[in-house]
Amino acid sequence: MADTARDYLAERFQADAEALRERVSSMARGAKIPGPDAATSRAMADACERVAAMVQAVVQPDEAAASLEALSALIPLLEQHADSQSHPAVRAVYAGAATRIREIQAFEANANADANAHPNADAHSDADDGDDDAR
Repeated sequence: MADTARDYLAERFQADAEALRERVSSMARGAKIPGPDAATSRAMADACERVAAMVQAVVQPDEAAASLEALSALIPLLEQHADSQSHPAVRAVYAGAATRIREIQAFEANANADANAHPNADAHSDADDGDDDAR
């Protein structure tokens, strides 16, 4: 299980690449699988591996916010890769990676907003105030 957003993304895209390569292998053995053909699946697997490598190349700062900021710096590069692809399925890999980073940004922003809205939420205890005994 991934400990950081960087690890999560790298593992996710590496797993996608492996699944696509297994798909190609199954198709080579004669399996009829709906969806992209073997060449497209292979190209998508290559793109997934490139995305995983890009994510892994991001220096992992100690602070979570800095880590997310470093990952966010990949968005323009991923979008540039997406724009330069002629095959829609390969373009979708890069665009999808940028979208995943944006989703993580949004999740973190919401989590931080919730934490700031309820700063003492973890400080509440289940201390007995005596009312339970009266029932």
